[in-house]
Amino acid sequence: MSDGIIENGQCLEKARRLVCLLEGGRHEEAEEVLNELTHIHESSLFQELGRLTRELHDALNGLQIDSRMSELMEHDLPDAKERLDYVIQTTERAAHKTLTAVEESIPLCDDLMNATRGIHDRWRRFLARDMTAEQFREMAQDVGSFLDESMVRVSTLRDRLNEILIAQDYQDLTGQTIRRVIKMVQDVEDNLVNFIRLSSRRQEREAAPAGASTKGGLQGPQIPGREDSDAMKSQDEVDALLSGLGF
Repeated sequence: MSDGIIENGQCLEKARRLVCLLEGGRHEEAEEVLNELTHIHESSLFQELGRLTRELHDALNGLQIDSRMSELMEHDLPDAKERLDYVIQTTERAAHKTLTAVEESIPLCDDLMNATRGIHDRWRRFLARDMTAEQFREMAQDVGSFLDESMVRVSTLRDRLNEILIAQDYQDLTGQTIRRVIKMVQDVEDNLVNFIRLSSRRQEREAAPAGASTKGGLQGPQIPGREDSDAMKSQDEVDALLSGLGF
């Protein structure tokens, strides 16, 4: 059974008792019952006032969400675009350097393979004693030239491999940048979820039947330029007050 039904039952019981006391001429007891009814009524108004104050406080917090959303849209999203552009440019540069180094390395490997194949064929002929002295002298000269050229080609190939390795350092920088963008996207998601929740509460309140209202003003946090000695100094004080009152 809800508190409202219990209160209504108490009011009805006390009202009946009040009528009986008045009819019996017991005015002092009737006055006590009347005071109890007044107390119940004031308590209900107090609860409604607290509920309205909590809703107002939540709405003010919603303004902070709106402010954060504006900041995200004005600063963080453009910054995220610049960061992603940086990731794209850095990745493109690394890919270009890597492809260039590979394209330059392939001919070096082909030259080494062809030269090695030629020396290998003649070396097999030498081992099979299928070579004249003149052919052996030519092979010896070619082997010397092959070794000299191989040193140059291998050194160049090593440089290209180092370029490929260095080009991969972009992953550390771009990884950090992408993680920051992911964090920003998470912030946007969280704020959008909070914004949707706040909008949902407002729609529920608009769709609900009109409740009790008060004519007095409620003191919220101070607004710059409109200071008031009775106003709350911060959202934390408002939360503490409402929590202390049970709302």
